[in-house]
Amino acid sequence: MTITAPRNDIHDLLVDFAWRIDHDAGHHVEELFTPDGVYVLFGLPIEGRENIKALYEHRRSRGERTSRHLFDNIRITPGNDDRTIHVRSVLTLHAADGAPPLPLAPIMIADYVDTVTRDDDGRWLFARRETTLVFERRRASTADDSTNDRRPTPSRAE
Repeated sequence: MTITAPRNDIHDLLVDFAWRIDHDAGHHVEELFTPDGVYVLFGLPIEGRENIKALYEHRRSRGERTSRHLFDNIRITPGNDDRTIHVRSVLTLHAADGAPPLPLAPIMIADYVDTVTRDDDGRWLFARRETTLVFERRRASTADDSTNDRRPTPSRAE
């Protein structure tokens, strides 16, 4: 069963998440999480707003990065109470270090599984976001290149 009442709010939350990364270098992404929210990037749990903030500070310290996070196939299902819902979506990520224009090719497609809760002010926030890599772009193999099968790390992926 899908639910439609908060669909626009959830869509806005996903768009805001992507926008803050893509157009504001990840500034204030942590505000979209509950204070004790968990962001699990490829098996690595990042717990709490301060640690999520540090993730994006680290990313900015590496230099300019251009990205576009495209979320689609959004499915919303009810949680155990009226303040909790579950969201599944698919991310297609285009990203590269440097300024645009850049080559067009997605670097990965990932499944996102979210638990979203409504706070006392009525805002929907991520209590937990978990990514699972489904497809990744692999670099062409060369005799000297041992990095061909590396999975994206959180700092490279976002």
